Amino acid sequence: MSKKRAVTLRPYIQTRFAYEKLRVGSHCGHFTALWEEQCNICGKGSLITVTQKATSNVKRSMRNEQLIALLIGLIGIFVSQTFLQMILSAVAVILLVALLWFVQRRMLASEIPLELERLFIQEQVNILEDLKHNRKTAVASLKEDELLTYEMLREISTLVQNDKIRLQQVVLLQSFVLRKDMDLTVEPLLIDGFDPDLAAYIGEIAKIKRDLIKNRSIRYILAYEPYILEMEQGIDILTSVAGAAVRLKTYVETYPDFIRRYASRLPKDRFLRLYRIIRQYPDHPWGKLADEVAIIQKELYE
Repeated sequence: MSKKRAVTLRPYIQTRFAYEKLRVGSHCGHFTALWEEQCNICGKGSLITVTQKATSNVKRSMRNEQLIALLIGLIGIFVSQTFLQMILSAVAVILLVALLWFVQRRMLASEIPLELERLFIQEQVNILEDLKHNRKTAVASLKEDELLTYEMLREISTLVQNDKIRLQQVVLLQSFVLRKDMDLTVEPLLIDGFDPDLAAYIGEIAKIKRDLIKNRSIRYILAYEPYILEMEQGIDILTSVAGAAVRLKTYVETYPDFIRRYASRLPKDRFLRLYRIIRQYPDHPWGKLADEVAIIQKELYE
């Protein structure tokens, strides 16, 4: 994977809740976070969302309650001793079922989240096993299609968050030619320890999509700055991140020493952006950063 290739990423659909990525086979009950149209385990039936599954469970339970109410009413009619009692029992059962239907209809929206919670608790082990199967499916396609493997891992990582999956995504992303128009991310890929591929990825993102470089990304680079300096392109990575940081005044305020160390290497547009921030707020306690910027401005841009 040394030679990078141009790719087009499948659009990533962001959901409000992570569990909305999860679907379940209507025939076998297996779960998946991938986008296949049919269950790849049993090959039968369509896949539905877990919300649809929970809704179906609630409605089935409500229908059972209605049938029980109807059965009780029919028993009442059957044991009636007079025609009047039969009529009264029939009216009572109709009213009971109608009232039950009305109450259930009002409660449906509130019952679905409760059923979702019960479903996740009950199926927790099966969900984890099926997500492991998803990951095996993704890794199995690595040699044939790196892009497909990345896209699968990206979907799985919405539900399974660990450093191994994060690093697998980073390594695959580093095999692609990254562009500004791609649906990329940084902070969800950060790990606890140092990794040169992740550092290189952050440095590349800092050049093409500066808005993705935020506090956590900068803190990661700062934490492992000595290790990054030992990398072949380490200075370039650190300079790119410093250049991305100067887009916001708050980052300049928070990381003045880091930015100062690489200010002289910043591209002209990035340095002038930094220069304007400091000039705009001359009374701010910039410390050594303001002095360094003044020297660079005088030496290089006057």
